[in-house]
Order: sequence, then C-alpha cells, then structure tokens
Amino acid sequence: MSGVTIKFHGAAGTVTGSCFEVTGAGKTILVDCGMFQGTRSLEALNHEQLPFDPEKIDAVLLTHAHLDHSGRLAYLYASGCKAKTYCTAPSADIIKPLLQDAAKLQAADAERRNRRADRAGLPPFIPLYDGKDIAKLHKNVRAVTFCAENDLGNGVSFRFWDARHIVGSASIEINIAGQRLLFSGDIGPGRSINCTSSEIGGYDHVICESTYGDRDRELILVSERRETLARHVEEVMAAGGNVLIPAFALERTQAILEDFDALFESGRLPPINVFLDSPLAQKVTMAVMRYRDSGTDMLKRTNIRFIQNTAESKKLNRMTGVVIIAGSGMCTGGRIRHHLIRNLPRRQSRLLLSGFQVAGTLGAVLRDGAKRVRISGNDVMVKAQVATLEGYSNHADRGGLVEWVKDRTPIRGSIFLVHGEQSALAGFAEALGSIPDLPATIIPKLGETWELQPGSAATRLTAGRPDAGELTASRDWISKLAALREEVEEKLSEQRTNQDREKMLAALKRALESV
Repeated sequence: MSGVTIKFHGAAGTVTGSCFEVTGAGKTILVDCGMFQGTRSLEALNHEQLPFDPEKIDAVLLTHAHLDHSGRLAYLYASGCKAKTYCTAPSADIIKPLLQDAAKLQAADAERRNRRADRAGLPPFIPLYDGKDIAKLHKNVRAVTFCAENDLGNGVSFRFWDARHIVGSASIEINIAGQRLLFSGDIGPGRSINCTSSEIGGYDHVICESTYGDRDRELILVSERRETLARHVEEVMAAGGNVLIPAFALERTQAILEDFDALFESGRLPPINVFLDSPLAQKVTMAVMRYRDSGTDMLKRTNIRFIQNTAESKKLNRMTGVVIIAGSGMCTGGRIRHHLIRNLPRRQSRLLLSGFQVAGTLGAVLRDGAKRVRISGNDVMVKAQVATLEGYSNHADRGGLVEWVKDRTPIRGSIFLVHGEQSALAGFAEALGSIPDLPATIIPKLGETWELQPGSAATRLTAGRPDAGELTASRDWISKLAALREEVEEKLSEQRTNQDREKMLAALKRALESV
C-alpha cells in the first residue's frame, strides 16, 4: 500500500510555524499548528488563510505546547476544524492559558496598530482568535499517554514517544497505509524513555528537527549555570542597575526561578527582589509543578514576587537593583518590551538572553549587537550590556540529534530536516551524510508536497511557495530598512556641521529619485 503524502506548511527552512499535513488511507492528519515568529514578513503568514481545508482534517496531533507548535490551534478551530486534538496531559493543561495569553496579546497589538495615524483608512488588523475559539479547541482536546497505540480507523494509528524537550513533549509515530512515519517534535538532551511495546527503530520516513544542527554545545553543569547567573546579578547590583531576563513562560521561566531559589537557599546570593512580571508564566508555573517535583518551594520565598496586574508592572519602572523576568523569550511581545524601553538606554542595566533567538526577532537583533532598536514605535538606544545565559536550552545539539537519528535506524526511505535556520539545516545534513546506511536527507521548502512510499526515497510532487526563500531569510526588507536607517542616522551624527548633514541628505534624496 502507498498513496501517502506530506505537505510542509511550516517549520520548513525556518525554526517556527511547525505544521505538517499527512494524507493517506482516507485520512488527513495534522501534526502541530504553530505560530510563525521572526521577521515581519514571516509573522504575516500567521494571518493568511490556512493553506488546507480545516474541515477535512480527521485528527490533530500536538507534539508539545510551545507556541511555535501550538499557537494557531485555536485559529484552526475558528476556521472550521471539527477534529480531535491529541496531546499528552501536561500539554492539554498548558495550552489553554498559553493560547488565552496569545489571544490577549493579539487583541492589544491589533488595537495599538489600528490606532496608528499612518494606518488611517487601511483595513483593520483582526486578531487570529478569541476566547470562544479557544473554548472550541479545548472541548476537542484529548489527552493520551506515552507508548499507547491510538486507532484512527482505516488501519491508521499513532503513538507518542517521550521527547525529553519540556514537560509533556513527544515525538509522534504515525502508522498509515503500510508505512511507519516518525515526527521528532523538539528533541531534548539525553536519551529518552523508550516504549517497551514497540520497536524504536525501523521507519520508512523520519521528519527531524534541526534547531542546533550545526553546532555542538559544551556541557554546562547546573552548578556552573547558577554561578554564572549569580555573577551577572552581583555585577549589575553593584552598578545600581536592573537585570532583565526575557523568558519563555513554559519551562525556561521555571528553570530560572529554580536557579534563583537555589542561589538564595545556599546563601550564594542575598535575598534580592526577583519579580516575575508575567501572569501567563505564573499560570504555567502552577501547571508545570503538578507534573514535576524540582525539590524547591520557590512559591514560598518572599523575595520572589509575582506581578499580578499592569499597574504593578509599571511600578517596576521606578525601581533599581531588581531582577525582572518577563515574557517573551525572544522579546517579540509581552511586558518585557516596556522594561526594555526603560532599561536598554541605561549602562548600569543588563539584558540576559536565556534561549534560542530566531533570526529577525528583537532578541536576535539585540544579541547581534544593535546600538539602536525600535520597540512599540519607540526608537531606543542600546547602552545596556546584552549577554547570553548558556545552559538553559532544552534542545539537543548536533551530536545529540545525530545520536537520536542513529537510535531510530534502520530508516528505509527518507529523512526530512525541518525546524531549523539555513545554516543549521545544512550543518545537520552534512553530519548525517557521513553516517553509513542512512538515506539521503531532504530539506523541504515551505509549501512543498512529497509523496511517501514504503522503504524508498520520497518524491516531490509539488514545488513550494515561490516566495519561500524570501520569507525564510534571516532578514527581510523591513529589518534591512531598520538597519539602513540606523546607519544613516549614525553617519549624520558623525558629520561636523549641519551643512554637511544637509549635503548627505540631498545625496540620499537624489539616489532615491534615481531608482
């Protein structure tokens, strides 16, 4: 039997927007339905009509709750999907507050954009979904356990494998039309717990993430990670500034809070005030703590404080000598942005980035050394130090990804590499290419459709979007314009007289008129 196709609606040539459509044996299955994050051009894909008929989906399988995998699920149901969404119990608990917060941010962003004078007369921005759509999704969520085989009819079934990425994360095996497919989801470091009732190897096709496919990371012990965090805090407190830590609400925030709790408990740090300025992260923290015992009781520590409302958040802008943890992890939205506006111009303050920064996001721009950024319509000078906190990643590095693939051999058909930027995809493909007996790797483009056959290489049926390369580029025209504007302003400020500045502006105007 054959007749199976896979279409790549996201995470193809880019890290975000995970969404794969599998069709065969009279069934259509969607693996993930995540949000695109990165450049403005890439984020605009979130507002396009879904590139498939939501009413024809028979089942949705969710690898884990991070927004780049789950963020458009409610939009899927707002668009007419009636299928069940299957995920682990932790993911089922966590996606509701995550999507409620996403809906709130979308509504606020739409209102802000629609108020702008330069948008007068243009079609209004409309949020992707609201609370009613999230309720539709939640009614259709079904929790499944690792290792259990779940029947979808017509000889189609699926099984969740432990992925070790975050709480509840899974790799997903689909058995369809005589073929065995495996979607990695996001893979964490270390060996996962295997299912005794099913063989781990022997797949026709594997779809594998490649986030860190081009690099091997040095092993950092938790004790070393905590010591580095303590030193950053000590230096900033001595200078009289603030420490800002943008953090993903799920997993990253909990790990950072646990580290602070341990540093206070051991006496390595005095009881400095740490503010968690993210209502979403508070809810997620409560949910996560139901599924794991970290051995800490950070909720009872009086100097770790949860900010409850906007008024309290604004009060933090008048404080110094504090640590502020707020969403989002890549500085794309949330309360971290107004803290950045007030703290980036201060040399005494420090921004600590604790996770992967997708190309084109504000976090990536700051990491790469921008001296001026635009945040919520404000031009902000960057004088604060920007540093990266290593040791918090829940992604396997290149070596870990290679071992994950090797553990799943034999692979008889194809290995698709997804969920990575271009350098990571190319680097991982090169690493896998040196391993004997592995099939050739395929790096699909956004929108491509491939036919899958048992035990043989996949065949491309349709080409991807003509603008796929442009959309997945690390910098789009908007980010290039921002960089050019920064360069122009810097050159103008270097001129000795206003007359020199006038000459430069006149030359720029002539250049524009000649295009």
